[in-house]
Amino acid sequence: MRSDTRLKYPMHRKPGSDKFERVSWDVALDRIARLMKDDRDANFVAKSKDGVTVNRWATTGFLAASATTNETAVLTYKVVRSAGMVVFDNQARV
Repeated sequence: MRSDTRLKYPMHRKPGSDKFERVSWDVALDRIARLMKDDRDANFVAKSKDGVTVNRWATTGFLAASATTNETAVLTYKVVRSAGMVVFDNQARV
């Protein structure tokens, strides 16, 4: 595959493998959701050492697109923040 060719379907490389395999969107999205849930469950901080509610998840971040509408940007921000993510950036700044 050429490096300038855009992928049209998800690919997965199993641990220890050197090859990517085509997978369905259902498989790819289910895997992403499972990995995110597992990480959030393991690393979510509800309260600080002082007992102050912080509700943060700092082990996963999100990079948003710069070519979206304001409405899409606001919804993305709300979804990311409602999950407790504190690491959130936009590619326009990168």
